[in-house]
Amino acid sequence: MALTQRLRHSLVSRARAVPLARHAWARYRRHRYERRIERFVREKSGRADRLPMGAVYEATMRCNLECEFCYVGDLLNLEGEWRQEMTLDALRKAFPERDDLQISLTGGEIFMRKDIMSVLDLFREKGYACGYLTTNGTIINDERANALADLAAAGFLKHISISIDGPGELHDSARGVKGTFERTCAGLRRLQAAAKARNAPLRVSINTTVAHESLESLDQMVDVAEELGVDAIGLNHLMYSTPEEVAETVRLIGASDPSVIATFVTQDPGLNVARVREKVSALQEKCKRKNVLFDYRPKVHPQLIENYYTPGAKLEGRCLYPFLHARVSFSGKVYFCPFIRVEVGDLSTQTLEEIWNGDKLVDMRKRLVENGIFPVCRRCCKVELSPVPVAEPFGAGVAVPARRAIPLTVVQ
Repeated sequence: MALTQRLRHSLVSRARAVPLARHAWARYRRHRYERRIERFVREKSGRADRLPMGAVYEATMRCNLECEFCYVGDLLNLEGEWRQEMTLDALRKAFPERDDLQISLTGGEIFMRKDIMSVLDLFREKGYACGYLTTNGTIINDERANALADLAAAGFLKHISISIDGPGELHDSARGVKGTFERTCAGLRRLQAAAKARNAPLRVSINTTVAHESLESLDQMVDVAEELGVDAIGLNHLMYSTPEEVAETVRLIGASDPSVIATFVTQDPGLNVARVREKVSALQEKCKRKNVLFDYRPKVHPQLIENYYTPGAKLEGRCLYPFLHARVSFSGKVYFCPFIRVEVGDLSTQTLEEIWNGDKLVDMRKRLVENGIFPVCRRCCKVELSPVPVAEPFGAGVAVPARRAIPLTVVQ
């Protein structure tokens, strides 16, 4: 089994280096995705399949860094809250016995949780596949690196995404703790060495964010990738909403408290649109020259950048994420999505199957498809934006034309 996994990984890695193969694979995934979500879009009932295809588990909300642009920053390190993390026994009971479910882990910083390797082993024993882990990389020691490489060699762990926002002091400044860059690089190298020693098919990529602190150094991320021997860079466009977008979303979902919206709320993201366009393009071109794989989310195509970074400007699109993926918190509470933290169930008292097509989640999904996307969804990493810019700014009092079919870019 492990040998088969390694052979397949070798073939996939070689194919990733060939543009035609990458494009063919992207078209295949797009076709498969559209077929999967066709019923949800057509019926607009809010009901999904019996169980999700995957779940994102927020293993902990503790973190050892203080990043200014973190969209869950207000949820981190709440006094006493982290003590509600689900025990291994509770996790074993809460998650279904289903060998084709994809689990991904995020936080917080997942390695702040001392039993995190036991959590991963539990999911492996259930027959799940781990699509990705996100980490800042600062507390990956040799023992953890070896254990993660073993999980990759067993075919369970596919991808680790490590957050880096620029070289040296720039990264430290963005992350709020001096020496972070060196510790992150050391953790990444430990992972690479452990995976190489086991010939394990583990992808390690670096992830960066468009922010005021990092904008001018975006293209230097390619130099960082080369120095670290990493062949893939993921770019997150800054995720934010205006107070007006939050208020309108709260009204549309029928919530009583705007605190259910967990994103960076601002009247001005503090970024020059022309400069963002220039620096993102420079990063993409440099990746192409250096043969470094490049992807970004959400899919803010060049023609959308002005609307994306202009507060209040409208963006059209759709989101089917809540039809396919469950969002499970460290305590077992299940939320509608990463940004809209409306509680739709609790795995400490319900099964995932009961929650997945329960009244609360079905009602929220129905509201979502009826509106296309909620206002706060416009700048979320899960949204599928229409590549066609919208001329009218949101809230300007301009009559909105009837909805029409629009081409969309799928974000997995």
